[in-house]
Amino acid sequence: MTLNHLKNATLVDIYQRSEAGQKNENQDAIGARIPQGSTQTVKGIALVIADGVSAAEAAQEASQASVTGFLTDYFSTPDTWSVKKSALKVLQSLNHWLYGQSQSHIQGRGYLTTLSVLIIKSNSAHIFHVGDTRIYRLRNNQLEQLTNDHARHLSGNQYYLSRALGADLSLDIDYRVEEVQQNDRFLLTTDGIHDVLSTREIEEVTANENLESIPNELHRLALQKGSTDNLSSQVVHIHTLQDVSAPDAYKALRELPFPPDLNTDMVIDGLRVIRLLQDSERSQLYLVEDSQHQLCVMKTPSRNYLDDPAYIERFVMEEWIGSRVSSPNIVKTIAPMQRNFLYYLTRYIPGPTLEAVIKQRGRLDITDAIDITEQLVKALRALHRKETLHQDLKPANIIISATGAVLIDFGSCLVAGIDEIQAPFAREVALGTAEYSAPEYRYGGPRSEKSDQFSLAVVLYEMLTGKLPFGAAYEKAATLPDFRKLIYQSSALHNPMVPIWLDTSLKKALNINPDLRYASLSEFVFDLKHPNTEVSSNMSSPLIETHPVQVWQTISAFLFAIIVALCLWINRLL
Repeated sequence: MTLNHLKNATLVDIYQRSEAGQKNENQDAIGARIPQGSTQTVKGIALVIADGVSAAEAAQEASQASVTGFLTDYFSTPDTWSVKKSALKVLQSLNHWLYGQSQSHIQGRGYLTTLSVLIIKSNSAHIFHVGDTRIYRLRNNQLEQLTNDHARHLSGNQYYLSRALGADLSLDIDYRVEEVQQNDRFLLTTDGIHDVLSTREIEEVTANENLESIPNELHRLALQKGSTDNLSSQVVHIHTLQDVSAPDAYKALRELPFPPDLNTDMVIDGLRVIRLLQDSERSQLYLVEDSQHQLCVMKTPSRNYLDDPAYIERFVMEEWIGSRVSSPNIVKTIAPMQRNFLYYLTRYIPGPTLEAVIKQRGRLDITDAIDITEQLVKALRALHRKETLHQDLKPANIIISATGAVLIDFGSCLVAGIDEIQAPFAREVALGTAEYSAPEYRYGGPRSEKSDQFSLAVVLYEMLTGKLPFGAAYEKAATLPDFRKLIYQSSALHNPMVPIWLDTSLKKALNINPDLRYASLSEFVFDLKHPNTEVSSNMSSPLIETHPVQVWQTISAFLFAIIVALCLWINRLL
């Protein structure tokens, strides 16, 4: 399935120019790319300008390689990634390459360059910047500089760059996001222009109605003012922003009609229905067989949501996500040979759900529970590498197959790269299942990979105990103060076989404060398999603090037994 309902309607004009000026060699580099179709929707429009550091012998190679490399690699990053993650990954890679070239070159040639990147995606402008190239915005004939020069003053007119691409293994790059409005103009320049022209002069030229003349006029004026450096400029004018209307989006989402109610032996698009697997208020699952007698699971949307574009978008996204994530511990989507209705197919995985296993066995052996957790971590990491949160991890969404645990259902996933695209309707906010979802979903805190970690820890707790870590009170909590009042119930109270170091690892992953959970899932798994005395000592608290009710009940029972024994002894004496 495609995301035609988000098709980018942004129309821009870009004009650019780069020349050596008074120098013999042009060490500047510029580039722009306006991709077509879905690539523009998920990645945006990009402009890049670079100025090789003159003191470095390989300045020209550095600037050209940076511009070309960025425009090539950025558009090759996963569709699911946000602009920030995609661009920073590429910039870090370029920085390492430039630094490595400088260090390994026999003649010690330096590969250093400044770099400014402008990416326009949906209704936002993403700006990445290092060095003294600049990005301006002209709005309502008012020019605003959006970047800060990374240059320090020495004396007189002498400055030196405090930051540059390729200068160090660690890259410190500025990043900001600005809202884009129709008729905005963005200007990118190198210091050969903005070092000799005043802000007022740049503003007057950039406001020119003849867009094509702007770079030429800036260069002419800079040379006239005595510029002795290379000159490069790019101007982009936003004619029309993404303005897909709600009716148009709904029409695109309804390109395929909802399928009818399906019964056993019915055939739809060459797929024979064997039986209904699950029927809920939001969807239906059917076991079907294709023409090659291969078993698949067909998920169909509920007709309760025929007129709900937010629901249909989320349903369409499920297959889109599944087709972009690969892991033996995540159910695999299958593209049908033909499709005349709205549904999607996944590989059929024989086996019970983890929910059914827990109901049958009550609680699992510690070794089995940790093994399943480790497999689920592999599934979550595959999603997280695509900057996607599952958001609904629970035993009912986990199949225990002959080869291991398999995570199913993408209905609540949050994809960073799609979330930053504005939709013409209010999107559904997925909160997952209350008993398993992290607190931040309900009190409105920021979601992160640690939110999936919390849900995973709840599932592990249930595998070990057959219970939930905060009892019935957790589901009723709604605000941060509510959650802070909750008391973690030690898993050892429900299962004496759980060692203290394992329980304290669970407690850390289940912390109400996401910042106090594990930094990564791999750390969580390591502590589950290797006793961590540091975690145990830091996390353990007296029973009177963690379980006051149980402690006082035990003390009361003990005192009552003593009183009864004393009464019996006194009666005998009498």
